[in-house]
Amino acid sequence: MYKNQLQELAQRSCFSLPSYVCTREGPDHAPRFKATVTFNGETFHGPTCCTTLRQAEHAAAEVALARLSTRGPSTYLTARVLDETGVYKNLLQETAHRAGLKLPVYTTVRSGPGHSPVFASSVELAGLSFAGDAARTKKQAEKNAAMTAWSALKQSKQLTTALPIRNTTGSW
Repeated sequence: MYKNQLQELAQRSCFSLPSYVCTREGPDHAPRFKATVTFNGETFHGPTCCTTLRQAEHAAAEVALARLSTRGPSTYLTARVLDETGVYKNLLQETAHRAGLKLPVYTTVRSGPGHSPVFASSVELAGLSFAGDAARTKKQAEKNAAMTAWSALKQSKQLTTALPIRNTTGSW
């Protein structure tokens, strides 16, 4: 999933496709793989050795996406494209799943005339509610709410102790 999202990010933002380099260690009967991915001139290292090459590449792509997602969308093109690809919704869902919480619940309200609707969405996670910016589509309104929630959870030290949010090195 993460490799696909990183590739989609590259294609949408007209960057070169991600390039993976893997190292193998261990005996032939029990090899271990570690990967790095180069994306838009930056190199991201997978956090641990994995049992398969595919797992190692996905781990490196996950680190890249997590680090890129911490950059505010108003500042970096890649973060804006991450928003478009729905990465924030995926990150919230994964975080809830790993923390043993109920999955995020989105509530969206439509307003405005029929020919020009406006959607406002909020997301609830672990008893907390986050409202995103209004949008022209329900899908984008939900993405906006997810981005708001993810940004708030990453910035709040109180919330990060309550929820195991992945840091930029890929560990919890």
